[in-house]
Amino acid sequence: MDKHEKGIEIDPTRADLPLPLWKGKYGGDLKRLPRVVQKLLHRRILSPEEKAELLWRFYELDLAARVRQRVLWTAFFVICVAGITGYFALTHWSWLLSRLDMLAPPSTK
Repeated sequence: MDKHEKGIEIDPTRADLPLPLWKGKYGGDLKRLPRVVQKLLHRRILSPEEKAELLWRFYELDLAARVRQRVLWTAFFVICVAGITGYFALTHWSWLLSRLDMLAPPSTK
């Protein structure tokens, strides 16, 4: 792998993307894919260095997808809890106010 493929020195005149900048998607143009992925698609033999770089990139993409999924599930859970709390507050407003009055210290007039 050369420096462009590793992402060290990016050459803007080359059609292929450096492996670290690749987001794991296929945009319809085989020439835009990283050279390692092109070799993999054409069933050519990869060197051990290329295999390691490709596996590392797949690991990074998988890790980012897991973090994104965890954030989405957390946001969904927070929105559901806020919605249930808001619904309860709106439908039982008088009961909620009476409970808050019970918690407040008595006025000293």
